[in-house]
Amino acid sequence: MTDDNEAEFHYPFEERCAAVLRQIRETGEFDVYRAQLGETLYAMDVAESVFEDLAETDGLPLSPRIQEYFFRYGAIEAAWRSQRPDSSLVGEFKLNHIMSALVNKRLNKIWKGEDDEERALYSELRIFDDTPQTGSGRMSLLRATPGTTDPEVWFFDMRQGAMPMDLDYPAYVETLLVTKGVIGWQYLYCAPEFSGEGFFPLVAGLREMLDDFPRLFPEHDYTDLRARLEERL
Repeated sequence: MTDDNEAEFHYPFEERCAAVLRQIRETGEFDVYRAQLGETLYAMDVAESVFEDLAETDGLPLSPRIQEYFFRYGAIEAAWRSQRPDSSLVGEFKLNHIMSALVNKRLNKIWKGEDDEERALYSELRIFDDTPQTGSGRMSLLRATPGTTDPEVWFFDMRQGAMPMDLDYPAYVETLLVTKGVIGWQYLYCAPEFSGEGFFPLVAGLREMLDDFPRLFPEHDYTDLRARLEERL
């Protein structure tokens, strides 16, 4: 575990993530099982080299907007739940290093797909955020097609399969920091028609997020999240 020490931060996004992890640990209303920066990855800790390698070796010339969210750690992760005994408010994320995700974390190593169309899609999807502690079977993915500068973001729920999200990578990680990884927040950025059996068990926790977070984390505006939830109910 890397200490949240400002002297260690080499990139702005690292410091922002460390601040969110501190918020999670210090709310006083969460039982926190994990909230940490992982170990830095040797030979993947210099942004310029990582993005040059992805462009030249993997055919992924990622845009400057994505490059602004670079971090050196193997993963940035948290797992927590509300201390209220009757609460449905649970959060988890494991945001993987961009190169590790794009090169090593192929969805089709876990889920092959049920037909040719699914198999072709899953071969292009790379896991960059998932939930290993809760084992919820939900994960977020980048569609790594050769030549792309801004990969599509998809959400996978084992109950409903893969769904495109109405977010790009920068918007995804910005929203992740706001939601603190509340389980199922990604559904709010999938089309309403995907709000089926994977979504409805999560509604109580999402409602609690929108009731509690304006008090716990008042620096954020939750208007858009609230409107998206209501649209899906």
